[in-house]
Amino acid sequence: MPGDGVPLQEFVEESSELLQGMEEIILEWDNRPGDRALVDALFRTVHTIKGGAGVVMRMDLSDYAHRLEGLLDRVRSGQLVHSKELVSILLDAVDCLGMFLTSIDGAEKLDNSRIESSLTNIGLLDDQLSGDPVSRTEGATEGTTVVGPTPYLVNLKFDPEMPQKGGDPLLLLDELAQLGEWIPIVHPGALPDLEDFDPQRLYVWWSGKLTTSQPVSKIEEVTMFFRNGNDLSVIPFDLTPEQTDDAERAHQTQITRAVQWVDEDTDIARPDPDDGASSRPTDLARPAAQDVPVLTASESSSSRSIRVSLDRLERLQNLIGEAVIHQSRLTQLCEEAHELDSVFGASLAEFFEENSRSVRDLQDEIQAVRMVPVDSIFSRLRRVVRDYSVESNKEIKLQIEGGDTELDKTVTDQLHGPLIHLIRNAMDHGIENETERRLAGKDTRGTIWLRAFHRGGHVIIEVQDDGKGMDIEKIRAKGLQLGLFEKGEDPSDHQLLQLVFQPGFTTTEAVTGISGRGVGMDTVKRDIEALLGSIDIFSWPGSGTRLRLRLPLTLAIIDGMIVRVGSSYFILPLLAVVEAFRPRAADVRQMKRDNQLVEIRGEFLPLVRLHEKLGIDGDFSDPTDAVVLVLQHVDSKHCLMVDEIIDQRPVVIKNMEDNFVQVPGMTGASIMGDGKVSFILDVAAIAA
Repeated sequence: MPGDGVPLQEFVEESSELLQGMEEIILEWDNRPGDRALVDALFRTVHTIKGGAGVVMRMDLSDYAHRLEGLLDRVRSGQLVHSKELVSILLDAVDCLGMFLTSIDGAEKLDNSRIESSLTNIGLLDDQLSGDPVSRTEGATEGTTVVGPTPYLVNLKFDPEMPQKGGDPLLLLDELAQLGEWIPIVHPGALPDLEDFDPQRLYVWWSGKLTTSQPVSKIEEVTMFFRNGNDLSVIPFDLTPEQTDDAERAHQTQITRAVQWVDEDTDIARPDPDDGASSRPTDLARPAAQDVPVLTASESSSSRSIRVSLDRLERLQNLIGEAVIHQSRLTQLCEEAHELDSVFGASLAEFFEENSRSVRDLQDEIQAVRMVPVDSIFSRLRRVVRDYSVESNKEIKLQIEGGDTELDKTVTDQLHGPLIHLIRNAMDHGIENETERRLAGKDTRGTIWLRAFHRGGHVIIEVQDDGKGMDIEKIRAKGLQLGLFEKGEDPSDHQLLQLVFQPGFTTTEAVTGISGRGVGMDTVKRDIEALLGSIDIFSWPGSGTRLRLRLPLTLAIIDGMIVRVGSSYFILPLLAVVEAFRPRAADVRQMKRDNQLVEIRGEFLPLVRLHEKLGIDGDFSDPTDAVVLVLQHVDSKHCLMVDEIIDQRPVVIKNMEDNFVQVPGMTGASIMGDGKVSFILDVAAIAA
């Protein structure tokens, strides 16, 4: 019913997933136009959406999907062949289907003009077919031209657990009977004893001869929705008329044997007392027990899963976070109890250790549930590259590597926008046009690599192109013009490249509608840092540019080091801490402008005094009296001076923008065991 919100919401969610897969299939078909399986998959997807739309009484969506289904049926039959125009129309149709779904959600209003434009484009292809019967006949596949009834051998081996899953194999047998003359044979498999017989389990399979004038595509359409998890085949006999009669007689013999086998079972069940034990010859071939393999539940069933709202996962994660906070409080209670009663304190400490392991295991399991492959966002960028290639007449290939690398769902959701910006920059300002690439001795087709891999407890994502690279001298001149460094200074090439992340920085004379390298890059950097990550840039003139994103696995709970400065407590991500030590006076070197360096095993690192950086009071001003932490951010290191290290433990990250305001130098906050709030330091901002 249209008023039933549960099935309607399920329809929207499932159809949205189908649409994402549909877009990927279309783009894959654009690369492999001869793959018939991809066209069949597209047809099944649209057919599923059309049927679901009818169930929830969204007839406008059902009608649109029906028109699209008709177009795909012409592609399946060979009346329409692959072309860039056809692929563009199909991708536009995916967008229109998405608009229908968002209008059902109430998120957006349906753009009727866009729908009409899409239907017009579909209609134009239909008009081309109807107006050119010669080419249509030439383009038709062999499967659409059927002369007289044709016999097919059909094998139907269903999942033994199909009845438990709500499936009914007899429905398919009835549909096959409607296509023509259908003569089925039942093949019993490994039938169990009566006490072990499960009425919810399928123990038989079918084969049969189907004689029909319908094309193979029609038979495949009937069996389409039964193929998932089942072993179905349709094989033409491909015999001459004389041999067809022999095949018919052979098939009738199979039927006779099957009936005779049933009679045997009846006689065996009721033996003649005068004959004693049955001595009937057993020369007739009884169907072998291995005809239907006996599968265990784990072998025959697909991975069991349920659909869970992301909001519920968020609430569950928050509850786990509360448990972690309570663990911090329990730590203090154990210390207080030990002071009052050592025996009771020891027992409480033992319980605390066991409970900590359980909470940690639960935390790991919840985090694993929240992890999704980055390919879920990588694959959506194929469409961006394809659309730009068509509009700009640049041939560009997107190469994805490491798509199975997993990230927290919260991170991937916020990563899509920055990645689109970087990809567009690479296409518009990195990849040269065909003439320029030919003159440079390059392949006329440009390549953009999108990589993901693990490194040091983080996920690294790289966007690299094989374009012309960035002009260092232009960046130097622009930086000097904007006053980003003084005339006498001589920044390194790497330092100059970092200038593109400054607000409004660009070296392009005319900003295109697609991008402007530097324009908006400050926003990209801010978005990445809001994810507790970092971004770096490398470029080689004439060879290309690489942008490297360093991201945490999750934004929910991290291992943190708690430090004290004066009366304030702060948290540092433990992965950023390399080591901690108290320097000697000889290790501290004074530089210009009151800057100091700390020598560590021959390496000189800049010293940052946290109390001066934050403008608060500290207990120590001399590094030799305080504690110095060596922090690493991307490929650079620096020293951070604090008064004391308190502890290291899992901490729950609370977004400050949602509850307060964004504070420079802080990426979030956490609640300590005593109920006080501690800020999580932004390592990149502190080092700047």
